[in-house]
Amino acid sequence: MSGRYPQAADPAAFWENLKAGRDCVGGIPADRWPLDGFFEPDREKAVATGRSYSKWGGFLDDFAAFDPLHFRIAPRDAYAMDPQERLFLQAAWQVFEDAGYSREEIARRHGKRVGVFAGVTKTGHGRHGAGRLPSGETVVPALSFASLSARTSYVLDLCGPSLTIDTMCSASLTAVHEACEHLYRGACEMAVAGGVNLYLHPLDYVELCRSTMLSTDARCRSFGSGGDGFVPGEGVGCVLLKPLSRALADGDHIRAVVRGTSINHGGRSNGYTVPNPGPRRSCCATPWRAPASRRVT
Repeated sequence: MSGRYPQAADPAAFWENLKAGRDCVGGIPADRWPLDGFFEPDREKAVATGRSYSKWGGFLDDFAAFDPLHFRIAPRDAYAMDPQERLFLQAAWQVFEDAGYSREEIARRHGKRVGVFAGVTKTGHGRHGAGRLPSGETVVPALSFASLSARTSYVLDLCGPSLTIDTMCSASLTAVHEACEHLYRGACEMAVAGGVNLYLHPLDYVELCRSTMLSTDARCRSFGSGGDGFVPGEGVGCVLLKPLSRALADGDHIRAVVRGTSINHGGRSNGYTVPNPGPRRSCCATPWRAPASRRVT
């Protein structure tokens, strides 16, 4: 597994933050956008004037740091890439390092039949206008979410299914579900699954405030007393999945076993961005438990 999180450069640091009860939420960093003309503490006034009543979140350090030549990408192309795409590519590279797999080992054991399933939802990068490189060349921000998975498959020479998934907050979980389904069907022998999330443009916050979805302070009290919204958070993470029997035969280090997955929609309720408080209906999928022969690590 691999990942980067607020004030945590890797999963080990993330767990240390959890163990210490460390609060990793802070103000919007200066390298994102200025607060002048953006922040309005009065919630109703902010919504009415197209501003944000929130200025807090959990943000990644050095989110734009990237070595394009390491991945054989032209610097010109790297400037146009969504930073989310760059982060996911790095996380996919690191997940193979963590598993102890080289490119040669992947090709020898799995014939490159490795799928990539990437969850993403934020479009802030595409909201920026064209920029100009020091050379004078104009660069237009890339707009395709599909590049997250496609670029990773291309750079790492992986020939399995390659899908980018946007199901809002559940995108990464849905990516894991799709990876498991493709492994069950034999569409690939191994899969990289995960997701990435960055807030790269002030409109990302403004739109959430317009829907009154953000908290009015730096605390998230989901479904709790005083809860009035969530606090945005950033991160990127990947897991490497394969059938349990194959992982045991290959002598892999097994961190966890996926016993079953399921996806569904709540149907019509108070809105499609909130859970359905009503009883489960027959149209909804029923969670299932995978037989031992179909479990995935």
